Amino acid sequence: MKVNATNSNQYLNNANQAKTAGEKALSNIAATRALSGVDGADMIIADSLLSQSNVLNQGIANANDAIGMLNIADSTLSNLTQSADRLNELSVRANNPALSDREQVMLRNEAQALTDSMNQSVANASFNGKNVFGGNMEFYTSSSSQNINLDQNSITGAISSLDINSQQSIQDFMSSINSMRADIGASQNALVENITNSLTQSVALRQAESGMRNDDVAVNMADKNQADMNLNAAILAQSHNANNLKLQLDRLLA
Repeated sequence: MKVNATNSNQYLNNANQAKTAGEKALSNIAATRALSGVDGADMIIADSLLSQSNVLNQGIANANDAIGMLNIADSTLSNLTQSADRLNELSVRANNPALSDREQVMLRNEAQALTDSMNQSVANASFNGKNVFGGNMEFYTSSSSQNINLDQNSITGAISSLDINSQQSIQDFMSSINSMRADIGASQNALVENITNSLTQSVALRQAESGMRNDDVAVNMADKNQADMNLNAAILAQSHNANNLKLQLDRLLA
């Protein structure tokens, strides 16, 4: 004979539900990525959002490397310009007929030392072990690429043509260097703009992916505590129900 079997089953169901809820909360806390959904579509969407964000972040890293590389190139070219300024001064002085032969030789020796130093600066300008004047370079970011031509041979060739007896050669050199620096500045501005756009997109993608997750520790701990309370209540109710059943059976059998 069954007495209050329905209530007994209900208490058991409540206990099982509370236990399941507690286990889910613990699983969300422990999971690397606890997704709200349970079907494959949610997982595909979340993975796609995360993948897109990772690609953008790698593109940002590439752009930052490119900017660092171009900073070194621009700094080197700036030093070349300063040396060319000094050569221009020497050129004006060297074209003074009042100078002695000995003084002319001293000026030429200084000019030679300057050009040697300029060549050395170009040869030593490197980023991550690679010379920054490597010819045509294409920097790939997440959504685009940036091209710039920084050819070491063209720079060293221009340096070798410098002559303190020809101010025109010095002025032509400075003009070409300034043009190259302008290209570097334009490329850096484009890369900075790319970084800004990529950061905005990456944050939006991360927020969208985060919105699909259930990994808020505080929320999950509250859910776990509530599940424990529900489980304890179900157990107490079941115990109380069992005592009532025993009393009813005792009366029936008395």
